[in-house]
Amino acid sequence: MATKMNMPQLGYDMSQGTVIRWLKEESSSVKVGEPIVEIETDKAVVEVEAEQNGILRKILVFEGVSVPVGNPIAIIGTEEEDITEFDTLQTKDVSEIKVDDEVIEIKDSEIPDNNDVSETDSSLLLEDNNLKEDLVVRASPVARRIAKEKGIDLTKVKGTGPSGRIVKEDILNFSNIESSDIIESSFVKDNNDKNIPLSKMRQQIARVTSISKNEKPHFYVSCEINMTKAIEFRLQLNKSLESQGIKVSINDLIVKASVQALLEFPNFNAYLDGDNIKINQQINIGIAIAEDQGLTVPAIMDCGEKSLADISIASKDLIARVKNGTLNSSEYTGGTFAISNLGMFDVSSFIAIIQPPQTAVIAVGTVMSKPIVVEDKIVIAQIMNATLSADHRIVDGADGARFITSVKEALENPIGFLI
Repeated sequence: MATKMNMPQLGYDMSQGTVIRWLKEESSSVKVGEPIVEIETDKAVVEVEAEQNGILRKILVFEGVSVPVGNPIAIIGTEEEDITEFDTLQTKDVSEIKVDDEVIEIKDSEIPDNNDVSETDSSLLLEDNNLKEDLVVRASPVARRIAKEKGIDLTKVKGTGPSGRIVKEDILNFSNIESSDIIESSFVKDNNDKNIPLSKMRQQIARVTSISKNEKPHFYVSCEINMTKAIEFRLQLNKSLESQGIKVSINDLIVKASVQALLEFPNFNAYLDGDNIKINQQINIGIAIAEDQGLTVPAIMDCGEKSLADISIASKDLIARVKNGTLNSSEYTGGTFAISNLGMFDVSSFIAIIQPPQTAVIAVGTVMSKPIVVEDKIVIAQIMNATLSADHRIVDGADGARFITSVKEALENPIGFLI
């Protein structure tokens, strides 16, 4: 049966995507899991895979065109199927933006009559039609409700949703800006200050991090991890893997330790769905990767059954494909837990923001030589600071302590990675 292939949601706050390149031509056969189109989001270009076997019967959205999430971009079916029923869908779903809005209008009686304005104010007059158009505000019901609760004038808010629609995040971000007005008003701005427009990636980072800090009550648990044994273990392991061209990194060890902790404490591999906690069946570890324009957090998929060598191979492959822009959609959106490592920048410790809709993230700093006491003797050990950020709606402080202790114990006794 012929079905529509819709614009996928490739990010927590993605509202639309752009077709960059079709990897298949019309009438080409496609298989489940085979990349068929490249979609650009605010942060990356992602390969989207076919979800069914068949023939790419019709391309509805051409390269370079942007459409909202959920709109059809192609038809996939068998060669002999009649797809004329989709002709009207193409016009309706692709050329028109479907938005779940409430439109707030200001009545004509509320618009000043131009005749009531003195001649000295004539330079301020606007055409009635233009004024009425400007006073029509498109806002989602949730955004409208929050704006009313916070006393925010919707006409002052810039919408970032489809067709300029005001969405929930716009209201929350506007509220944060307003709350800082008193502080900012004391700062005298210089007209000669350099203006740098935010890139699309930075705009998305701003949106996602604001959503996370506004919606997720973060709490933090930190500890020091003695990496002396882990470093020695890594050296020995890499010697044995040298003939295979595999080189395990410190970050690979942290990924493996996190996977073991997630298997023991599955609530950290979860997300909130209304009044329910949903446990992810797969463990997909997102690793923060810095790019020129900002940060991406693609995931190493299905880590639960992966060996250290498997994790190392997958990690390096993932980083390479981030650089050349060939991530697939599941890697881009499928993370269930994240690790942020700034050790290469000689950072001792830091706190990371949770990637929605995940429950937690671990932030680790550089491994440093420090004196510690072992059996009443002072010795030099290789110490790494780790900080867990977690969503207090799903887990508590004691849970966080047990989780990070599990990670610590695994790294301090790395022989367990081979079991």
